This record gives sequence, C-alpha cells and structure tokens, in this order.
Amino acid sequence: MTKYTTQQVQAGIKFLSNANVEIEIEHDGDERQVHLNIATPEGTRFWTSGDSIWNKGVVKGVLVNGISLIATWMGHYADPYWSGGLAGSIQYDGSGKDGTWYDGADDENNALLNPKKDEDDSDGLIYTDEGFIANSIKYMEQHCDFDAKLLSDFLDFDYSEQGMQQDGDVNLDVALDGDFWIHCNNELAKFTATKVA
Repeated sequence: MTKYTTQQVQAGIKFLSNANVEIEIEHDGDERQVHLNIATPEGTRFWTSGDSIWNKGVVKGVLVNGISLIATWMGHYADPYWSGGLAGSIQYDGSGKDGTWYDGADDENNALLNPKKDEDDSDGLIYTDEGFIANSIKYMEQHCDFDAKLLSDFLDFDYSEQGMQQDGDVNLDVALDGDFWIHCNNELAKFTATKVA
C-alpha cells in the first residue's frame, strides 16, 4: 500500500469533511469506483476567461449545478490504475437567463452531441476555456476546504475531448487516486466513530 504523509491525509480528510463534498465508494466484485460529488449552492457561478477556441472571447459567469468526479479501478490490466477518462462533469445552466451561458436554440443544427454552435445564436462551447477550469478549482479551495497541494498526485481534472462536450454539461477527464480517497474516508470514519464514542 502506498504511504501517504500525515499532512496529505489530513488535507484529504478536511476536504471530505466539508459540507459541500460527498464521497461514494462502490464495490462490485473486483471493480471499485470512487465518486466525488461537489455541491454548488444555488446561484454559484464559475467565470470563463474568454480564451476558448470555441467561444470567441465570451467572458461570463456560468451558473453551475455541481461537479461530479469519478474514477474506476482498472485492476484487470497488467499495470492496474485508476481511470477517470471521460468520467467527470460540471453541470451548468445553458439557458442564457440572467446573463449566464447560452447554449443556443434547440433546432436541427444543435441536436447532435457536441453541436458546432452558430456563433450568432449561442455563446459557443466552454471547452478549452482555461479560466472556467481554474475557477472550478478555486471554488473547491474557497468553499470546500480543498488544498491545492493535492492537485496532480491525488485529484485533478481538465476537459475531455471536444466530442464529449454537450449542452448543459462540461465533460471532464479526471485524475483521481481512489486508494488515497478511500484511505482518507476510512480515517475520517474512524475519527468520527471515536468522537461519537
């Protein structure tokens, strides 16, 4: 088993203890999945920076409805690993109401997965906008007790491929060390049980 520092585990426990964070661990035979769900209170906005190649400089506060991050243990491979490819998302309101992001009208041009947006009829795709991802992580730091020192080793995410982006849902590739989060959750459970007793 990988050894984690006390500081890393404490940071993980603090994150999992936050009221906006929920962890679900699923076991089905040899398959394991870790789900991290991050709640965003009504009215929460993540700002774009307008540097996306698909939205022509649109800077807006995108009304978001939560972050979902999932990783699955790929134990059947010769070199097992936690896979989070295409397994995350940030849900958002694409209606354009109250100045938030506008995905465009629902017509035959917008009916396919990842439609090429009509620039006159929508704000385009959030995909590749660096500010949106940076502000998602900033939200986790400011409202979920997430320690940025855990990035890259234990939890990170970025846009998945363009073809997976769709209205109301920014699709993400997730880098998540499930063993670490399971360990932190077990330690949190022990701490909670001791505190109650």
